[in-house]
Amino acid sequence: MAVNINTFFLLVSLLMVAIFFLFKPMDIETYDNNDTAMLELKDFQLYDIGAQGLRMMLQGSFGKRYRDRYEVYDINYTSKADQEQQNMAARAAVYQENILYLSGDVVYKKGADFMFKSDEAQYDENRHLATTTDLFELTNSEGTFRGSELQYNSEADTIRAKAVSALYYLSKAH
Repeated sequence: MAVNINTFFLLVSLLMVAIFFLFKPMDIETYDNNDTAMLELKDFQLYDIGAQGLRMMLQGSFGKRYRDRYEVYDINYTSKADQEQQNMAARAAVYQENILYLSGDVVYKKGADFMFKSDEAQYDENRHLATTTDLFELTNSEGTFRGSELQYNSEADTIRAKAVSALYYLSKAH
């Protein structure tokens, strides 16, 4: 059986048209590479040690480093940036542009007798300012204070807050 050249090209053309209409191209998912973690750590401890000793210690159960931020879970961060040692702990944190955003069971401690607890907080390293817009409980050598919208400047050692109730510790006069 001889097939002439016109019939052959007609069959090939019909096959190509069928492929064009019947086969759909694959949908290939594209990923945003700008939001892909560059580094992932599990159960880690990071230390920054200088000539004066320990400057910073960071612990976490899981952490990711992105181009523009760090994300850490079960964070425990200790810093000696100011005169006294500071410690911040929370369930989760994001560090971006010199601001540490903390969420879930936040505990901030400075020195031996200053501590506040909240459900969320942020710490601005440049301004030395710890803030929370949520309810807080602050304990220091003077008493226990509860309120909302705390602003604590760790460098100037000043506190501002709203709707504060206090339990003062009074010492006996000798």
